[in-house]
Order: sequence, then C-alpha cells, then structure tokens
Amino acid sequence: MELTEVDTTTSTAESPSSSKQRDAAKTTDRVVANSASSIHAAVSNLESNKLDPLSFASVPSVAEKESSSSLEFPLLTVNADSDDFYSRLFQPKNYEQCIEGFFQYFYNAHPFLLPRHQHLQIFETNPANHLRVAMCYVGSRYVYGSSQSSFALEFESYLRSESAALKDASMVQAMLLFALGLDGDNNQTRAVEILIKTQSLAVELGMNEREYAVLNGRGSAICEESLRRTWWELYVVSIMMAGFHGRGIFQLRIMSTVPLPCEAKYFASGDIPKLHTMEDFEDDSFTGVEIAWSSYTYKIAAASILERILLSKQIIFTDDPALYRLETHIANWHLQLPQNKRDFIDSFGSFDEILFQAHMISYVSSILLHRRFSALENIAVQTITSCTELPQVALGLTSDHVHTAKAAQAASNISKLVILPGSLLKHTHFFVCAVTLSTISHLSLWSSLPVMAPDQDLRQQIQMNAGALKAVAHIFPSARMGHQQATLVAQKIHANRKNAIGEFFWRDFADEDFMTGLMENASTADS
Repeated sequence: MELTEVDTTTSTAESPSSSKQRDAAKTTDRVVANSASSIHAAVSNLESNKLDPLSFASVPSVAEKESSSSLEFPLLTVNADSDDFYSRLFQPKNYEQCIEGFFQYFYNAHPFLLPRHQHLQIFETNPANHLRVAMCYVGSRYVYGSSQSSFALEFESYLRSESAALKDASMVQAMLLFALGLDGDNNQTRAVEILIKTQSLAVELGMNEREYAVLNGRGSAICEESLRRTWWELYVVSIMMAGFHGRGIFQLRIMSTVPLPCEAKYFASGDIPKLHTMEDFEDDSFTGVEIAWSSYTYKIAAASILERILLSKQIIFTDDPALYRLETHIANWHLQLPQNKRDFIDSFGSFDEILFQAHMISYVSSILLHRRFSALENIAVQTITSCTELPQVALGLTSDHVHTAKAAQAASNISKLVILPGSLLKHTHFFVCAVTLSTISHLSLWSSLPVMAPDQDLRQQIQMNAGALKAVAHIFPSARMGHQQATLVAQKIHANRKNAIGEFFWRDFADEDFMTGLMENASTADS
C-alpha cells in the first residue's frame, strides 16, 4: 500500500484542533510504516530460523526443481510389480484403519467415489490396488501412528511401473485423490504435476462427455453418478488449486456435456433423479420450471465464477465493464440461492459440507476480485505467503473504498464459517487457505485503521482465524505455517498500534494550549 505523505507545513494562524488532526494523521501513517519495517524483519527472522521451510503457496513452478520433502521419492530400483514389494509396504491392519479414516474425515468433503458401503462391496469382488492405496494415503493423516509416506511411496512406485499403463476411471479417481493428498501435505509441486496428468487422462478417456458414464457405469445408477461426480470434482479442484495457489494449472477449458451431480441422499440410495446440465442451470431463471438444484451444482457454479475471475487479471480500471460483470455473477449466485441452501444444516440435522464449500468459494472469489482495487494491498499481503501468490495491483489507481468494504465483508464471511457446527478436521484442506486469505484481509485492514479507531471486532476475528489454523495444524502443515506467519504479523501490528496510541496521548499531554491551561489553573488554586 502506498503511504500518503502528510503536509507538515502550517500557517501561523493554524488552530489547535487542526494541529491535533494533523498529528493524528501523521501518527497513523507512522503506524503503517513501522508495521512494514518491523514485520518484514520479523518474517525474515522466521524464515531464517526455518520453523517450516514450506509455505502453503509460495512454491516453485512445475518446471523448477522440486524442494525436498518427505513425500518426494527417488526412482525405485526394485521391481514395483512384484507382490512381495507391495506386501512389505502394506499392512492389512493399517489399511483398514486408513480406509476408515478416509470415509470418516475426508469423504464428505470430496464425495466422488462410491458411498462407503457400495465401495467396500466392490473392493471385495474387484479390488483396485491403486485406488485403495490412494485412499489410504489420504486417510492415513487422520490415523495416529500411520506411515503416510509409505502409502505415498507405494503410489509413486505404481505410477512409475508398467502397471501405470492402465487407463480407466479408477486411475483418474486415484490420481485425483493423490493430488488432493499431496496438496494437503504442502507438496504442491508434485500435486500440480499429478493433477495435470489426471486432467489429460480424463479428457483422453472422454469423461467430459455425457455418454461416458452410461457406457462405463456397469449398468449401475450409482456408478454412473460416481463417474459424473469424478469429472466435476476434477473441474472444481483444478480451479481451487489455481485460485488458492495463484498458479495457472487449470487445463479443462473444453466443452463438457456431463450432467450435474444430484443431492447426496439420492447418490447414497441409488435413486437418481432426472439429470440436468450446466446449461439448464444457467437458464433456470428464464424457463419458469422449478428445479431443486443440488448443493454440488451450487459448488460447481461458484467454481465457474472463480474461474472467470482468475482469467480477468487484465482488468486494471474500476470502471471496466468486465469488472461489473464479474460482480454481477457473484451477486446473482447469492441472490438465486433458495432458502434451504442458505443454511448448512439440513432437515435431518446433517451438516452439508458441499454447500459449505460452495459458500467458501464464493467468498474467496469476492476477496480475489476486490482486493486488487482496495486498500488491503499492504504489508500483510506481502509477508503472509500461506495462501496465494502476490496479487497484481491495479497500477496508477488509488484504492477504492467500496472495493475495500466488499473485500473486508467477504473476509468476515469466511471467518463466520469457522464457528459453524461440526469438526474443522472434516472440512476440505482448501478451507485452511480460505481462512488464511481471510486473515490477510483482516490484518491488512487492521494495520491501515486510524490510531484511535475501534478495532475490537477485527481483533476477535483475527484471533478466531488463528485459532482455527492452530486447531488443524497437526493435520495440515499449511495450517501450521499460516498460523505462525499470521500470529507474527498480528503481534507486530498490535505492538505498533499500542506504541502509537501512547505516543499520541503524551503528545496531547504536552500540547502548549493544554499546558497553559494547566498552569493557569495552578495559579488560581494558589491564590
């Protein structure tokens, strides 16, 4: 954020009130300037101490050399196709626990595989080892004492073996799970590589076409729905990775005729209702036909808006019609929500994780759209690297208070998601990045507030966000890094504001008019 230099020249007739206002403005600017220097020094110290060498998003591009990680392995020299190799790595007891961890904590956030009962039934008759290992890799992070790296090693060795020539939907599902797991473990470079390969395989198989699910669903309505969900989950995850990490990895900008997913209860029962397409959803307001759209549909719609925003980096002026169109897309998404999609708890008391993600994506879209034109582009954005790349600022423009307010409101809405019922561990790992992005906006706003402005509510939101990151830090390394960086910045801003308030108070106390009045009162008392 560019600091505005305050004019320090005054006339001899300047009033005491204007002098105080000038001093207050100078003090506020000094708070921001002090925040910049001290925060930069503190973050540099944090990095030099190497508390955590990886941040959530500031990772090298795919073309660059991968950084060292416990989940990155050299090429194996053993025969990865041998049964003995897999049996030495894979323990049946641990396998069962990790599968349970997968369905207990992860599945509802990314429900594209068959429901638990149906999936385990198929495993009994037609086991797909690559898919099973990918599920265990994701689920092992929730199982105490489980070796997550061993499952990652096994899946990597499988990809490098001759068996990797297998090209079917189960491989797409396994690779998508593996990419999600890698991303949650802060190994974004490898996650991006796997995700791009997953996209290519899905398109090669024709999963973007309506007929694919019918031809490959084994005559089962549930299997067909699973295949449709796999395509749409790949679409959404690709956009979320690009949006949260600031990396253009979305490769699925091709025509898709895949029908939209149904509600979870129909998926679980196999009673799949009439199918609709994205085109049907976009034309919904003009057809006069009442259709109960699924939570998954609203999640996909929110992701499509985020995609538009990611492709709009060329917007540099606030009066650009393209900016207004994007704002309209976000507003329409919220305005068209039926009442039962504004709450996250259904009539049976179950938490709707997919609807939760839909709202989360929409709020993130608002922050990414508005903050480039706002006053929130300051030191907090530059020093907290646990979310996205450094944003592009609209050059040559002053900040817009309306865009600042909209970005701040979206950040507050993300904070409100933290206090919803349910376990934070069952949310998608992308929520960690959403909370970090929200925290960046809060800190940016806090550091730019006037010295004497009320800040209690903002401080509470920052504290709550930091607590949420700390609560899941033992599961997601990205949360640990985000918590460390956010806490450090908050401490420095708090110290600078506290010092500035004290300085402002004592300047008033030493004011000449104030001292003159004090002396006159003393003289009166003596007489």
